[in-house]
Amino acid sequence: MKQVAIRKHYSYFKTDSAEIDSCSFDENLERLDEELRSVFKKYGLEMVETETRFLPINKLSIHHCEKCNHLMVNRDENPTKFDDKELFQDLTWVVLDGGSHEGQNLCEECLPITHRWGYYS
Repeated sequence: MKQVAIRKHYSYFKTDSAEIDSCSFDENLERLDEELRSVFKKYGLEMVETETRFLPINKLSIHHCEKCNHLMVNRDENPTKFDDKELFQDLTWVVLDGGSHEGQNLCEECLPITHRWGYYS
């Protein structure tokens, strides 16, 4: 039986309002997409769709985990995360929950089990 395997690839970059307004990052992303299509084709894959979402770093309290460097939302500062919007449901794999512990921003996987946002709590 033949099947179609669909694989998601996540990446991120930091930008600012000036780059967004000038669309300078669009040109870089277009070149990147061209290169990716070539690489995918080399391995018999098709790049079907790309999507870019902008998340306001300060408003959503997005940080890097100070232990593993994963992107995280500090839920102690932003208890609603993405306001449970369906649009961001797939980003839970990219931007983890997390919180503050002993003066550090730690993702859910690095927080101790006793912390309210710890992975196993």
